[in-house]
Amino acid sequence: MASAFQPCLRRATCSQLRPAMRREPWLAVTVLVALAIFGLCLANALAWINRPFPGFLVLENGIVVSIGRSDWIPPERRRAQWTRVIAVDGHPVSGGREINAYVSAADVGRPITYTFRGGSDIFRLALEVRAFRMADFLDLFAPLLGVGLVMVCGGAVTLVRRPGAPEARALFAMCLSLGLALITGPDQYSPYTFSPLFFLSLSALPPSITLFALTYPSSSGLLRHGALPYAALYLPCAGLGTALSSLSSQTSLFLPLLYTVYFFTANAVLLGVGSVVLALINGVRPAAPLLLVLGAALGSCLPIAILVTYPLLQRPISPVMLVCPLLFIPALIGTALVRFPAFDHASGA
Repeated sequence: MASAFQPCLRRATCSQLRPAMRREPWLAVTVLVALAIFGLCLANALAWINRPFPGFLVLENGIVVSIGRSDWIPPERRRAQWTRVIAVDGHPVSGGREINAYVSAADVGRPITYTFRGGSDIFRLALEVRAFRMADFLDLFAPLLGVGLVMVCGGAVTLVRRPGAPEARALFAMCLSLGLALITGPDQYSPYTFSPLFFLSLSALPPSITLFALTYPSSSGLLRHGALPYAALYLPCAGLGTALSSLSSQTSLFLPLLYTVYFFTANAVLLGVGSVVLALINGVRPAAPLLLVLGAALGSCLPIAILVTYPLLQRPISPVMLVCPLLFIPALIGTALVRFPAFDHASGA
């Protein structure tokens, strides 16, 4: 029975892949490149295990982020989050590379005095060197890497099932930008190999969400002007991502730019939700796929809210809470696009 079913399964899979590869020849290459980046980022993240680290995560520009575990730093010392480390044991440092190199050469348990600058406020804290354990990896880096990989593959599967569909391409673009941002997330705290890709992927999220809103549930007339709308959406955000990467050492510019990306992302989500709600109000049928897309947006509200307020938070953020709800996007929206490929817009006239 099973042996008879396997040839049928292979024929069904091939029948789906052939038209997808004809209409989307770039898809396989894109997924393979994403898988290669995942493998390198996974290796870099695994290298953290049992390595000394400061007890907080620091970007390449020396800014301390909110991502972390609550037991790393006592609550009374969390004022260091979203400040910049300017000296270690009295030695000036220019960024995360020098900080991590200094700490890696120290013994676990040794107290190190860090000098932080937040605006015009300069203060010092003495923190013991910690060892990054497997539990830290599973709690912090594994969710980012795993969810990022699922996002890329989930978006690709939907496009294979709906080759050539503009909304499926827009969903893949959204899943790819978000997935690469998550996959390269652990790399932002060392060794900083994929920092430019991280910022570009993060900045590509607002235009990709906007593009999905313009193609679903109905295609906007703006997309009939060839490549011009796509250039208008992506080029400014690509410039924003490039600015984030090149100006990361200038804290006064970096944080406002980062918050701008999160602000654009939130507004793009509101645009997408608004288009779906408007279709429901106008009586577009069937309503089931619209409810699935709306459920994906509502299900991922928590990480979106955290993204918008991320630079302002002064408490540790768990990546599990931040990224796991994002799986609603490829699961629910992908189901909506595959099971309900067409709408009757005339029913809501």
